[in-house]
Amino acid sequence: MSTDTALAPDHNHHAGDPAAILETLPPERRGEAAAPDLIAKREGFTDSGGDASVPYSDDTFGSVPCRTLTAGDDVIVLYLHGGGYRLGNVAGYTPYASRLARSANATLVLAEYRLAPESPFPAAVRDAVEVFLALRERHPRAPMVVAGDSAGGGLSAALSVAMSGVGAAGPDGLALLSPWLDLRCDSPTYDSATDPLFDRATAQAAGSAYLQGHRSDDPLVSPLRADPSGFPHTLIQVGTNETLLGDALAFSHRLASEGIPCTLQTYAGRGHTWPLIEPDIPDSAIAVDEFGRFTRRIAETVPRLAIDRQDPGGDR
Repeated sequence: MSTDTALAPDHNHHAGDPAAILETLPPERRGEAAAPDLIAKREGFTDSGGDASVPYSDDTFGSVPCRTLTAGDDVIVLYLHGGGYRLGNVAGYTPYASRLARSANATLVLAEYRLAPESPFPAAVRDAVEVFLALRERHPRAPMVVAGDSAGGGLSAALSVAMSGVGAAGPDGLALLSPWLDLRCDSPTYDSATDPLFDRATAQAAGSAYLQGHRSDDPLVSPLRADPSGFPHTLIQVGTNETLLGDALAFSHRLASEGIPCTLQTYAGRGHTWPLIEPDIPDSAIAVDEFGRFTRRIAETVPRLAIDRQDPGGDR
């Protein structure tokens, strides 16, 4: 299933003062120590090398460690990894990110945002916004897409909520794979899904570690509950067998109802984040290709400032 409404995004790239924007976010909170089994799971995320044809460097944007993969300069992609806000790192995501970067002809930045339970909400949101603002400052005229899977998909949408909440320019596009958009975990597909990878019990445990008493209907943790008017053109990719199908369908409906450009792609019989879990199957290649097509389209539809047209060798 695919629905696509094509409208031009807002092209105002002025993001405002980064420090002032960060000040509008909720303050940091003290977290809890991670359990030994969670630490062991984190250590299982290892770098398997990625695509050797995509060079990368380890950088810091703001105060956040990142990995930059350079496959082209058509567009900047900020990628926020999944893992229930408790797991994941840039090393483990490098192979998948390499495929995305090549597909989009992009410079892709993987953010090593802080994890729960040591760093509960709003640490991940603050880190994501800080990286976004630093990238926008470094590449003020470049089209920028924010992307992520699972919790990273929800975090990508939360970044857009944070920016629109203060009237600042957010990303030019969002690309969300199996996004976790509502930490209330009350969608009917939590009961009907056949894919066991991210079930209700797992989601509730991850949500509890991230929220640590914060309300689950806050739009900064559950963007499905946000005012959708501030979102940019959004790509949503979801498997029909996963628990988060309901989140994806509800979010696409809210965007479409508000007149926001939205491309929804449902993949029959696929489970949670299938392009990462089963990278060699045809549907994974299709999803990566569609990500590239969407991202390149955003790059093509975001007008360059006059200085870009006059000086094609300038910073993009």
